[in-house]
Amino acid sequence: MTGPIFSLAYRLNKLYLDISDLTFGILFDPQRDIVLITGGSSGLGKELASKFISKKARVVVFDITVPEEGTDNFVEGVVYVKCDVSNREQVLEQAEYVRNTVGTVTMLINNAGITMGKKLLDLSFDEIEKTLQVNLLSSFYTIKAFLPDMLAVHRGYIITIASTLGYLSPARLSAYGASKSGLIALHESLTYELGPPAFNISGVKTLLLCPGQLKTNMFQGVPTPSTILAPELEPKDVAREVYKAVKYGKRGEIKIPLYGNIIPLIRSIPWPMAEAFRYLSGIAQSMKKFVGNTVELGQRSASSLSDAASIISELVSKAGDVADSVANAVSGSVQLPKISTGDIN
Repeated sequence: MTGPIFSLAYRLNKLYLDISDLTFGILFDPQRDIVLITGGSSGLGKELASKFISKKARVVVFDITVPEEGTDNFVEGVVYVKCDVSNREQVLEQAEYVRNTVGTVTMLINNAGITMGKKLLDLSFDEIEKTLQVNLLSSFYTIKAFLPDMLAVHRGYIITIASTLGYLSPARLSAYGASKSGLIALHESLTYELGPPAFNISGVKTLLLCPGQLKTNMFQGVPTPSTILAPELEPKDVAREVYKAVKYGKRGEIKIPLYGNIIPLIRSIPWPMAEAFRYLSGIAQSMKKFVGNTVELGQRSASSLSDAASIISELVSKAGDVADSVANAVSGSVQLPKISTGDIN
């Protein structure tokens, strides 16, 4: 009996939310809204810029790298502003520039992100701070810069790009996972600071996107646990989902693909089951094959090079043992040792 009741309650709640989204607050209007995207010169940010430009919207990109005209990452019609979003003064200065030259930003998409892919003890303090500044603190800076204007015109949309790794983080992603968890908490708190979401009295809506692994260079070399259950996402497809959501005034959270809706539940189950899930899914050791492509360093991670060096050193050492054993074997005194690749981690 409880099954049909819960099903009915779920459907009624969803219907109410859909009606509320369309009735209260803004629906994206390319003729009225100015979209600002952080980290919009490559990857998902570039696809978001392309999508909104294709709908005739005015788009501004904040990025530390400005693509040259005619290159793959350049999107015709986008206003590119060179800005290190981890620098509070730069964000505030460039926000004033956009306000004076383009207009009032009414849609903010906080997308900028980097990762290092190292164990915590291998991270320098500068790398830890930079990851948190780019991934998390930059969202505080941009919201502080643009939200007052949105409230003044009673119209706005703040989209936060987090990650499923904000709910369940593997080894070697301590700073990255912490930054994404922080973004989830920022979104939740800000949503209720703006008033009851169902009535949207402030006129500013919030939306949280938690995608799985994207087909970008950020996690280069990291295999997906399952091409069926956890496929790599095309940035174009994710950008299309974001546009569809704001077109219909959606709020709350979007988790894609499907497994993203299950991952938050893993935190609430008994730890032996959670541990088994991490092991069977492959997430626990997924970053071992990370070769890295961070915005700041543009190099392979130091931990990967260190691992490679240790493997080579171990191989050389074993090769020396084999040579000695061969010499002894020739003299008829010692058996050859067995070498297993399983000895090398």
